[in-house]
Amino acid sequence: MKTVCIVGAGPAGLVAAKTFLQTGGFHVTVYEKCARLGGIWALDEDTTSGFLSPQTPTNLSRFTVAFSDLDWNSVDFQSKHGSKLQSGSAQSSRPPMFPTAWQVNRYLETYRRRFIPDGVIHYGSEVVKAQQTKQLAPGAQPIWRITIADQTSVNETKSFDYLLVASGFFSKPRSLQQDVPGLVNTKSENAVKAIHSARFKTLEDLFPGTQEASGKDILVIGGGNSSGEAAAAVAMQLSDTQWSPDRARRKRYQGCRIKHVVPRPLYPLPPYVEYESQSRSYLPIDLKLYNLAQRSPGPIEASAGPKTQEITNIIHSALQTMVGGNQTDLGCEALVISKDEDARAPYVALAESYTEFVRSGMIEVVSGRVTEVSHSEDDVASAIVTIGDQMNVIENIGAIVCATGYTPSAALEFLTSDVKRALQFDSDSMRLPLILDQWQTGNDAVQEIALLGFYEGPYWPMMEMQARLTAERWTTGSKAPQRPFEAPEKLLQLRGAMRDKARDVPQYWFNDHVGYMDEVASHIGLERNNEPFGEREGLPSPARYMSEKSDRSVNASIMQDLHKTWHDCVDSGKYVARAAFRALQGDWEIVRRITSEDRNFSGTLSGRASFHPRFPTQDGDGKSFDLEHLYVEHGTFTSASGLDMTATRRYVYRYSEADDQLSVWFVKPEDDLMVDYLFHKLDFVSPSEARKAGACIAKADHLCVDDMYWTEYTLPLKAIALHEFEIKHAVKGPSKDYVAKTQYNRPALRAL
Repeated sequence: MKTVCIVGAGPAGLVAAKTFLQTGGFHVTVYEKCARLGGIWALDEDTTSGFLSPQTPTNLSRFTVAFSDLDWNSVDFQSKHGSKLQSGSAQSSRPPMFPTAWQVNRYLETYRRRFIPDGVIHYGSEVVKAQQTKQLAPGAQPIWRITIADQTSVNETKSFDYLLVASGFFSKPRSLQQDVPGLVNTKSENAVKAIHSARFKTLEDLFPGTQEASGKDILVIGGGNSSGEAAAAVAMQLSDTQWSPDRARRKRYQGCRIKHVVPRPLYPLPPYVEYESQSRSYLPIDLKLYNLAQRSPGPIEASAGPKTQEITNIIHSALQTMVGGNQTDLGCEALVISKDEDARAPYVALAESYTEFVRSGMIEVVSGRVTEVSHSEDDVASAIVTIGDQMNVIENIGAIVCATGYTPSAALEFLTSDVKRALQFDSDSMRLPLILDQWQTGNDAVQEIALLGFYEGPYWPMMEMQARLTAERWTTGSKAPQRPFEAPEKLLQLRGAMRDKARDVPQYWFNDHVGYMDEVASHIGLERNNEPFGEREGLPSPARYMSEKSDRSVNASIMQDLHKTWHDCVDSGKYVARAAFRALQGDWEIVRRITSEDRNFSGTLSGRASFHPRFPTQDGDGKSFDLEHLYVEHGTFTSASGLDMTATRRYVYRYSEADDQLSVWFVKPEDDLMVDYLFHKLDFVSPSEARKAGACIAKADHLCVDDMYWTEYTLPLKAIALHEFEIKHAVKGPSKDYVAKTQYNRPALRAL
């Protein structure tokens, strides 16, 4: 038996342990410095520490955030608060499409119980040193001396044949303190607080104690995916303070806005995007991005590293199709994809509400880089933003969020200097700290070490494939031919290009996990499980690649679930309601025309309306919802007889994923922030019917006492964006007989 030391019990360490145990011929020991497994996912429903909030959803679906032999549908998500799921229907036994962080931990705990025997993982055991020794003769002595410190600071050294590093590419939040003078100020108790986005959970993290926030701006620094997530998360909490039934924090955060500084435009992408242009069907974003049908005919070949201008143009075109254009419709110059930006590798931010918070002005995006922060005596700060040879100043800053990524160096500190040199370690390179080959798992200079997940790109499917590849290599000694993009000289050039911020370096340089998975599967002889998809159809889920020891019944179950989800979306219109709900967010100009035989009731209303996001509230039966808007309308009604009056109206719009249902509710007369009773539930027509109508159509009917309401929403979504829509109510009854048509249009754009 060969001995393997695995460092870390996050997703990478767990899938590696399961893979080596299943392969056979290895004695596996996992060391985890924390008291529990999970890595960044080591949390419960009520955890308040760590890098993530328990309710943070994954940014890819459960078909990608998964391993091949564990179906999400087989995991028990019983909440200690009594319901199956904290969001969605309390009766639902299915996990959400984008699981929350605590649910990911539950998945990992289930995975450990099923596949990793007790005693394999040693908690509270930190690897503090990994030293490679000389092997004198075959079988003479193990090649690694591993020193472990337990919680009592007692060090113990053990010997292993192989070392597998799974300690996490996101091991430590990166600070800008060394790059931005004045970012951190500790002179005053009420000084402007600067925290990393990983530390942000609530607004009170930014304004602790009694520190006043009203009217101040929150500065968000960063141009990557996490910056969009962070800005949207802060904006959501600010919106909730103003429109939640709980008015306790309204005054404290009134007038707060977000200034998001980005070095380049971002494409904000929500969780659900249009399947094809004008298809009127929506599906989870990874099912769109990683569709095998998009690959060229012939063998699938992976790519990585800098992108040619031709490829860059193709990616820009695809992303603009997904967001509905070059983003001029947002009225924000910093997000417009100009001709100059077309030549730069695109960046995306996966965040559901970011786009509409920008459109409404809650988030103001500023081009450039923050180069200096200064603090005043009245506990506000200002920031100098540099772009080219120009400098701008952002004033009235009350708090700062640094969404500046993570450094992997902390996860490699235990390696001795000679091992680091052999792996060409560069502590200054956040994005490419090591020079690795074999799909970023190893280096010929140290063949008895492997690394999992030490790259940028989708992780879960590729981590499992990397574990399978490593087990095969250490079992048979087989080594795949070097991929051209992994030649050491190419990677060193890439590292230099990253340092110089070259325009052709993509956001994720090792991002073609579809190609990598297919290449690795071919190299180690895995069987492709396409059923019930075609050969070039659908998402390459981990369950799609099977070994002799795979649980084929589980693989089949996952693939059937994926196939059903795919066709429910494409053919039946599942999640159109979710896409429509998201697109309603923000401000609208409205004109309502009411036609009735009663001239005093007939007339026209002109005004404004807004859909304000807030955290979901429960209905009277205790059912939870996933998303919620408070609808607020103000206008002037002019009757056909010439009478003018001020009119206001409020509803609550809710979305439940378990039912895929968008519903509209009345508010209570005595408290117009509280939900009262149901108005109607919207049923969306099929995508084929919507294509004929040229818009997504939703219908509802509702009996109000003796009066019957027939309602129809006409929503001409352009990709993810909604620029106009119409609601028609036809009402008949003993006391009412009228038709009301309301046209909604986005307000005129701010001048660019």
